[in-house]
Amino acid sequence: MSSAAAKTELVQALHDANTTRYLSGAPSPAVSCPPRSSPRPAVGLIILFYDHLLTFSDEVRLVWAAPRSFPKYAFLFNKYLVLACLLSVAHEMCGFVGQVASDLVCKRLISTTSMLSLASTAIGNILVLLRVVMLWDHQPVILKLMVVGFFVSFATQTVMMSTSLVNYWPGIVWSSRAGMCITQFKNPLLIGVWASPMLFEVLVLVSTIVNALDRPQQAEMPLTRALHRDGIIYFFAVTCFRTLNLTLAVVARSSLTMAGVFWIWGMTTAILNRALLRMRATELASAAAAAHAPAPAPAGEVVIVDMDARERPARWLELDRLSSSGA
Repeated sequence: MSSAAAKTELVQALHDANTTRYLSGAPSPAVSCPPRSSPRPAVGLIILFYDHLLTFSDEVRLVWAAPRSFPKYAFLFNKYLVLACLLSVAHEMCGFVGQVASDLVCKRLISTTSMLSLASTAIGNILVLLRVVMLWDHQPVILKLMVVGFFVSFATQTVMMSTSLVNYWPGIVWSSRAGMCITQFKNPLLIGVWASPMLFEVLVLVSTIVNALDRPQQAEMPLTRALHRDGIIYFFAVTCFRTLNLTLAVVARSSLTMAGVFWIWGMTTAILNRALLRMRATELASAAAAAHAPAPAPAGEVVIVDMDARERPARWLELDRLSSSGA
């Protein structure tokens, strides 16, 4: 390779490193940027952190005050796990803290965050699974179908991720020029890593649509309508992000392999958190409305609510009562 071609490839790799920083978790340091690059904010980390600030009051009101339950602690654990992981990645990728990591540190960082991302995806899918089962009134057949779909999807993704990390291990190194951890070659197994969760997400979408078509009257209830709306929006957004990851895994250069990984992780987490908070708010509102609704009449009786009773004289009310008794 000629010196000009090598220089061009190096500059391109530095641009790709800055793209990864920009999308994933850290501003690009001016000292290691090519001349046309400039320091920028990190998209993934800033959006997730800003979303934390915007939804914190709702989180306290809707989640912290809720009774102890698995969904409550799973939601909180997943929300703060992703933020902590993106902060650690941002610290490693920023390039201006004076830190010089070893290849072993890079291998451990990429491996740890990759496996934690699997745990985060699993927790999010379990929370979605519980909402879908609620749509179907906890029918055993739907519960078994969703559980099987979840385990098949999660097991496939875990195997693919573990195998890809083993193959990636020699190529995960620290780059002094880029000031961050990089991967030296592409790994086609990443295609399976990003495609595996879509098996469960397709199942969720089909179940939600079938429920809306099969139960048109129930679909008009506020809670059911919120579950349908937020579930479809979540699936559509997550599918777009998964497709982007798949595209990068298939056609992108090795230096762009990690470009969308952490950014998409933060975005899907923010979308999931907002969807679950909206569902929880609608659930509490529906419960409050049901608590203030009049008690149902016994079988065979008709209850007539007199909206003007307070405005009528007491003597009229007494006559009405006597006439009703005589009838």
